[in-house]
Amino acid sequence: MYDLFVLGQLMDESMSGYLMQSILQQIVGRQRKISFGMIYPLFNRLNEAGYITISEVKSENNRFIKVATITEAGKKHFYELMAQKVPLNPNLDFTYSVKFRNFHQVDLKLKEQILHDYQTYLLKSQHLLTQQARELESTKISKTDLKNARWVIELEQMKMKAALDWVKESIEQLNEGEN
Repeated sequence: MYDLFVLGQLMDESMSGYLMQSILQQIVGRQRKISFGMIYPLFNRLNEAGYITISEVKSENNRFIKVATITEAGKKHFYELMAQKVPLNPNLDFTYSVKFRNFHQVDLKLKEQILHDYQTYLLKSQHLLTQQARELESTKISKTDLKNARWVIELEQMKMKAALDWVKESIEQLNEGEN
């Protein structure tokens, strides 16, 4: 998940761990804390795999900083990660978000595939949510709990509909040549 993010950022430009941490923190928001203790080991692992190089560069304030640059092997790996199916796991939404943020790096066919994969995931999730709502009616819980459960399912259904509408519009824009 973070490999794709780092490699995607480096496809645009080389950058320091500090800048990478700052960008990633903005993307994940307050839900997760991104520390340098996560970024630099990730840099080292990607460097050992041959996907990036790390060099020390003198900054404007005369301090040495580590700057990562993507290699040809790293670019190849980035495209492989972009083409991979996203596994069902707690990071699924974040992974799709990273893929969407890197659409400017891939061709139309891969953009369409990623959007269709996301749409398929959303449709399956929508079906499961509908099934959950039906099964809820036969669950032996209090009327208050049932009412609140319906209310939460309604929220999830609305979020699902908005996401599906967004995907449909995005696919239409791709077909019209807007992305």
